[in-house]
Amino acid sequence: MRGKKTSPEVIYKVMTSYAITNNYNETARNLGMAVATVKNIVDDNENAEEFKKLRIEKREEFSEKASEIIDKGLLLLNRRLNRAIEEEEQLDDLIEEVYSMDDEEMSQQSKTATVNKIRNMQLHNLKDITTAIGTLYDKRALSKGEMTQNVGFATNLSIDKLAEISGFAKKDNDAE
Repeated sequence: MRGKKTSPEVIYKVMTSYAITNNYNETARNLGMAVATVKNIVDDNENAEEFKKLRIEKREEFSEKASEIIDKGLLLLNRRLNRAIEEEEQLDDLIEEVYSMDDEEMSQQSKTATVNKIRNMQLHNLKDITTAIGTLYDKRALSKGEMTQNVGFATNLSIDKLAEISGFAKKDNDAE
């Protein structure tokens, strides 16, 4: 595009892409343009009122979509926690049953493999869900101009204890 006037359509595409990605390289890659060209277009137009409005609009769109996904992730997490609590005892019984079989019915290697599969069912991949929710939460906060904080903790608490702490503990009808 050296020496040629950039059309308003190209400027709009560059500015829209940059408003979403906030990255010269990614915008250039998406539009098949040189990074220097993208940078020049952004530099020439970033203070334009239209671009400022476009950036705000794209951030708000992202924030709304992130909020919807976070809500769905929390719903899924809640369902999986409830299922894990409800099925925890049944899965423990299955583990005991597998270990109680004699070696003629099932080899020790098969017992171990089966028990590992059952234990994986107990966890329900909560780590993946919580990581995705946390990532989206941080990105949404950043898109709103809010500060984020990375705080980690390690725990060896059981699913039941985590559910109790988070308010998802199974209600005991006998306690009433």
